[in-house]
Amino acid sequence: MKSRREYFESRRLLMIASRICYALSIFLIIIFCFVKNGFATIAAMMFLILMIGITCSLYAHRNKEYLFCPKCGSKNIVKTGFFGIPLSITDTCPDCKQKINIDKSINKD
Repeated sequence: MKSRREYFESRRLLMIASRICYALSIFLIIIFCFVKNGFATIAAMMFLILMIGITCSLYAHRNKEYLFCPKCGSKNIVKTGFFGIPLSITDTCPDCKQKINIDKSINKD
């Protein structure tokens, strides 16, 4: 299995990708309102980009389950930023003050 750092990095990448897809779909909705031809093409592209964004969000949510302190179960080891995108992961639990090896595999805790 992957380590907590790998889950953190993949979650951050997936969340950034989903936010980019959502922004592109909003841009396509605006273009859809102003264009005179090509409605089907824009609608198909918008549907595809939204599906990619939703899939990235679901996988990012699944990775969140592994980002916790193995000693006390606290989920405060990850600092989040704008739009909930994770910024950093700490190797010391802020609640129980125990040292966490974030590079060790999840199943070895």
